[in-house]
Amino acid sequence: MNEIYQQIVAIGYGIWQRRTYALITAWVVSAIGWFLVAQIPNKYEASARIYVDTETMLNNLMRGIAVNTDMMQQLSMVRQTLISRPNMEKVVRMTDLDLNAKNENELEAIIVDVQKRIGLAVSGANLFKLSYEDPDPQLSKKVVQSLLTLFVEANIGASRKDLTGTRRFLDEQLRKHEQELTASERRKAEFQQKNLGMLPGDSNYFQKLQDSRQQLVVATADLEDAKVRRNEMKRQLANVPPYITAASNAGGPPIGGTVSDLPQRIAAKQRRLDELRERGYKEQHPDVIIMKETIAELQKEFAKEQTMIVEQMEKGEGGPIPGGSAVAPNPIYEQLKIRLIDMETLIAGLQGRVDQHRRTVEQLEGMAQRVPEVEAELARLNRDYETIKANYEKLLQRRESARLAQELESKTDGVQIRVIDPPQVPKLPSSPNRLLFLSGVLIVGLGAGIGVAFLMSQLHTTYATVQRLRENFVFPVLGSISAIMTEEEQRLHRRNLMAFGIGIIGLFGPTEGCC
Repeated sequence: MNEIYQQIVAIGYGIWQRRTYALITAWVVSAIGWFLVAQIPNKYEASARIYVDTETMLNNLMRGIAVNTDMMQQLSMVRQTLISRPNMEKVVRMTDLDLNAKNENELEAIIVDVQKRIGLAVSGANLFKLSYEDPDPQLSKKVVQSLLTLFVEANIGASRKDLTGTRRFLDEQLRKHEQELTASERRKAEFQQKNLGMLPGDSNYFQKLQDSRQQLVVATADLEDAKVRRNEMKRQLANVPPYITAASNAGGPPIGGTVSDLPQRIAAKQRRLDELRERGYKEQHPDVIIMKETIAELQKEFAKEQTMIVEQMEKGEGGPIPGGSAVAPNPIYEQLKIRLIDMETLIAGLQGRVDQHRRTVEQLEGMAQRVPEVEAELARLNRDYETIKANYEKLLQRRESARLAQELESKTDGVQIRVIDPPQVPKLPSSPNRLLFLSGVLIVGLGAGIGVAFLMSQLHTTYATVQRLRENFVFPVLGSISAIMTEEEQRLHRRNLMAFGIGIIGLFGPTEGCC
């Protein structure tokens, strides 16, 4: 730490010993800098504050439907309107700047230069500051005034044009939204018609599926019942002979005086059994079981009777049976066979019904997997429809508002631009910032002076402390002796210090004068 302190003291002593060189250098550098700063021409800025209604009728009517632009976008829009090519050409001619141009290239350069120097900044809600900077204060004021004149003139009648354009825009948007609304309604109707029965809240699909399953169960039960009855008929048919033999006396009355009434009884019982089945009695019903057992007993008895007749015929050794005999088709057999055929037909029809109901159930169960997809798609269609419908209704309201606003505009003045502060001829220059430049020149000059003094101290080394002597020489250093100046030397030293102080104070003179 002591070593660093010694170095600082040594450097400071070296610079102080050569302070005259530092002061001369600072004055030379500062004088050159001040001269250059003095050569920078003054520029005068004329400005005006204007109120611009960027919230045009179109923006007001489209609020809530279209996305509004922010202030920076509005500023860019106003700036582009102000510095448009036609406006710049008019400004150049109104301010006689075109007289300085000898050809088209020079005129183009003037227009570009004017465009670059026009400033536009936001100073509040819908408040803008319009400015122009030029070495000629009168020209600055003329340019700003010309811009204001052009902008205000361009706004005359713009409100009505804006309303007309707004209504035209709203009409176009209404037609577009109406087409979209019609298309959305058509898509929704087609989708509902295509997926009828599977829509949310529609119980037709589930009711149809339940009914189809119930019909399949009923048809399957009827088929099984018919098959049981068919098998019973086959069993009965197997026990009934196809032919019966009746005995008679040469065309007289039958042997025994009567003909057996078993076929009539069997037929009656069979009709009774059919009636029970038609009334809905199942095969396990007690009445049906008793009737079937009765029919079986009668059939056995009839078969036994026929067997006895056949045996009697065989005992006649091939001759005619006494009293005569005849062989005829068994009516019971024929009835059973016809009924069996009818039953086979019924079973075939029932099988077709079962297959049809089964296919219907499988089809409906397969459609059940699409129900969530149908619900999601319908929700999307409804959402799109409601969005388009809401925008369409808003546009209808906005068009009516535009119509009313246009009627009001035709009776009043719709000014969208108002000059708050008109441009004035500037008295003081706006640039350059001479205080800043002069201060910078002073700092550079002082730095240059200190740098020169430091450089000279390094080239011509002096020793400010005993410690530095001991470090740089091998000879022993016994100590140091303070300098004793005469009165003349003291007066000279004071004059030098006073001159140095005046020189330093003089460096700050230009900056103080600028303030």
